[in-house]
Amino acid sequence: EVQLQLLTAVVKLFLKRPANASELVKRVLGMATREVDNPDVRDRGFIYWRLLSSNPEHAKQVVLAEKPTIEDDTDRIETLLLDDLISNLATLSSVYHKRPQQFVDRKRIIKPDAIEHDEDED
Repeated sequence: EVQLQLLTAVVKLFLKRPANASELVKRVLGMATREVDNPDVRDRGFIYWRLLSSNPEHAKQVVLAEKPTIEDDTDRIETLLLDDLISNLATLSSVYHKRPQQFVDRKRIIKPDAIEHDEDED
């Protein structure tokens, strides 16, 4: 974590003050891509290196972009629907924010105990 934060801080410094940090960013990116064992740090180092070498203006837009505010919207969903979504968390219901019966047409409902019973007969 600290290495990733330092790497990002050096790249941001370079993007804001290229004259003051050009040698530092070269040295840090070199260390990150050649000497560090952590694959996350190494990968991010390569990404930054590629961004900076291909188009520094695009690198500024990506690295210095303003992060959106994360909002909690759980109070916007009615409590009963929220309970249903939580009980269907691993299904499309939680993606669509709808109860399964609102977007799935079930012609035949198979109960889990019926499936287990059929397997026992084999």
